[in-house]
Amino acid sequence: MDIADSEVAPQSPATDTPQLSDRYQILSTLGAGGMGVVYLAEDRKLHRRVAVKRLKADAASDNAHQRIQQEARLLAQLNHPNIVALHDVLEDTLDNGGRSVALVMEYIEGTTLRAWMRERTPNLQQKLSLLMQICQGLQQAHDLGIIHRDLKSDNILIAENAKGEPVAKITDFGIAKSQQLDEQTLTAENQLAGTITAMSPEQILGKALDARSDLFSLGTIAYELLTGSRPFGKNDTGALAMAHRVTNDPHTPPQQAWAGIPEPLAILLDKLLAKDPAMRPQSAQIVYQGFALLHKQGLEAESEDYTATLTDLFTHHKVKSRRRWQRALAVVAAALVLSTGGYWGWKEFTRLEPQYIAVMPVEINGEIRGEENAEALTRTMVRQALMNSVSQLKASALVSFEPKEGMDFEAQLRALRDKGVTDALFARLECAEARCEIELQRLKPLNSQVQQQSGFTFLSGMRQAAGDRITNSSTTLFPSSYIKQNSAPAAMPDRDYEQYLKIASRTINRNISEGDLPAIRRLIEAYPKHHNLYRTYADITTFLFLEDGNVERLESALSLINFGKTQTDNHSALLETELLIRSFGSDQVAFDRVSSKLKALGLPTADILSHYARHSFRKGDYESGLKYANEAGALNPSADNLYLIATNLTASGNYATARTTLHQLTKKFPEHWSAYSLLGVIELEEGNLRAAEIAITRIPEKNRGWRTKSNLGTVYLLQKRYSKALNEFEHVLASVPDSIATIEQMSAIYLAQGKNKDAENSFLQILQLTENEEGLIDRQYYALALANLNRTSEAISIAHKLLQTAPDDTYVKYTAAQVYALGEEWGSANYFVEQLLDQGMSTEWFNLHVFQKLCTQTQVSDSVKAAICE
Repeated sequence: MDIADSEVAPQSPATDTPQLSDRYQILSTLGAGGMGVVYLAEDRKLHRRVAVKRLKADAASDNAHQRIQQEARLLAQLNHPNIVALHDVLEDTLDNGGRSVALVMEYIEGTTLRAWMRERTPNLQQKLSLLMQICQGLQQAHDLGIIHRDLKSDNILIAENAKGEPVAKITDFGIAKSQQLDEQTLTAENQLAGTITAMSPEQILGKALDARSDLFSLGTIAYELLTGSRPFGKNDTGALAMAHRVTNDPHTPPQQAWAGIPEPLAILLDKLLAKDPAMRPQSAQIVYQGFALLHKQGLEAESEDYTATLTDLFTHHKVKSRRRWQRALAVVAAALVLSTGGYWGWKEFTRLEPQYIAVMPVEINGEIRGEENAEALTRTMVRQALMNSVSQLKASALVSFEPKEGMDFEAQLRALRDKGVTDALFARLECAEARCEIELQRLKPLNSQVQQQSGFTFLSGMRQAAGDRITNSSTTLFPSSYIKQNSAPAAMPDRDYEQYLKIASRTINRNISEGDLPAIRRLIEAYPKHHNLYRTYADITTFLFLEDGNVERLESALSLINFGKTQTDNHSALLETELLIRSFGSDQVAFDRVSSKLKALGLPTADILSHYARHSFRKGDYESGLKYANEAGALNPSADNLYLIATNLTASGNYATARTTLHQLTKKFPEHWSAYSLLGVIELEEGNLRAAEIAITRIPEKNRGWRTKSNLGTVYLLQKRYSKALNEFEHVLASVPDSIATIEQMSAIYLAQGKNKDAENSFLQILQLTENEEGLIDRQYYALALANLNRTSEAISIAHKLLQTAPDDTYVKYTAAQVYALGEEWGSANYFVEQLLDQGMSTEWFNLHVFQKLCTQTQVSDSVKAAICE
């Protein structure tokens, strides 16, 4: 070492101590290592003390010689007050004819940082000051392309300046590497140089290094200096065990080592100690700027206010004390004058990267003893617990994910990558009768690697307690800076919890009934702090709303959310549930208010924009929907966001751009089946029946929803392939027995086939389903049913009213043309067919039997006949 360590007094030089040169007189031995000896010497020319590092005679191997020459070359480039200076290089000839090199360096009268921490009780500002100095010295080395590779507390020397303030000096660049010089490695292949406890994961694994490797080492120094503990525990189990911990295990959360650590400092330590170099800051200068601002803040604040003020400043919380707020403003102003870029760089550095998290299917092996559906209830419990853990995280959004049948694990990960998922939670259970061992994993779909994992054993009959533990355990798989401080809700009695699991299981499987709503409402009233109950109620509500369009459902759900806000402190989870409900409604002001609150709480921006895009789409504001979808896609270019762009383009009639977007989407994500379905809709709308058929049949039959099957049936109907069309429509009715559109299309087939009685029965069914409905679409089908049942005067009256209500609606005109044709109002029918053809409606849409009647009528124009008649 290059100092006089306070624990080891300088030794008098031995009688065999070599004389290095006439200029330097050796006074004592400061220390010795495996390869070299460090002497305290007197520079006779400049009358100052220096430290001289010289190879031992028995260590003068080529490798050792190269190392000390490398250190000399690198130190010669460095000139910084926080790096030990190189004064001279001495070379002489050994008795065996070899060459010896000695480095004459700045002598530091002090101690190592490790010893200094052990002997002193510094305050936070002194610690931050030292870390700032280390950052400055490190930055100069990095600017010159030099990576230290062995940065640790023993290689930081602490001296005192004239004011008695501690000064940090980085030393021992013996295994440093210059990226600007040659790339020769000074260690044998697969052999590590450096200290395991200070190494970055990539250095331990023998990967290519850059400056961010030193920043990991800086993180270990900062962690120990600030918290008094080591991030990966003591190295008391051997080097291999420690190497495994550094490369695979999470570091101890800073809050666990120091309960009062300010949140920005905890985030800083988490980021410096990230396993992935890309997740660390890009330079020591950014870290310095953050420490500098925090150091200034600490000097201005009273000690008892420090933590609260700092947290308020960087997390945008309201500051309760006016005096504290004024002080914080003054500090920020001073810091901005000092370094505006530093402040914003620090804010960006401490910003949590958005996480888009999906829960993968739960894997259960073995048998679970209990009721008949014990396995299904356990599976639902685990899934709900994993989903609940996402609500305990900051800057994180839950991405819905249900794999298609037959998907293997790798295919699921590919699908998650397509959805823009950053993290996936996976649980595997090994059960034997009443006990289950669970393994929890956090995976990165991008590289299919496990980031963190944990496990424990639970009793399968105690599902509620197991669920709480799974939530807590899976939350800790993420960096501590992401974890919210939420209080746990009170437990339910087992009977009520089992009822909740059964309803949640049916909700996941979309096997929902009307009776589930009052059951969940009763549970909410009994256990108002359980925010999962509110989400389940919202999921059931929105599913039923899509089926029947009953707005009162949404209002009822919103009233429950408002009740929940008075009962639980987990408002962010309730706000996310509220945003889901409001995205189906029409209250733009309320939707904006909730989304703004969520944005302030850190919900990922792309997720909020996606909600805006869907909300605008449902309102019919496709221009806004497209704008938000594009913005969401720019932040998170997932398949779902690209699909949102295409749906808004399609709805606004921009088929050409929508088609291009969908082709790009399916090229990049070839198994995004919804994209093929929408492409089929576009081709069907434009009358490209063959292209529509090709697009839809690209979707595996098992992956086609009932709407997709309905569109394929329509393609076959317009192609006059009636048996295939009927087959598709029958499949649709098996899923949605009261689908009026499907029943109407089947009646058109019956008429074309001369099955008049079947057609009549279908129109009677439509009449029964629509006669008391007031919606625009329902009234169209009601008019068509009346006209086909020879009640044409009633049908024409309704058609008139529809045209007055929506004179530009394409489908209203299409309905009116059929009604007038059936009522033998040939001139009116001809008028609307002409309009539709002029708008660009494909002639295939007029293949129906009712329109073919126009072909023999004198009142029908030649242009219409030429277009639609065979």
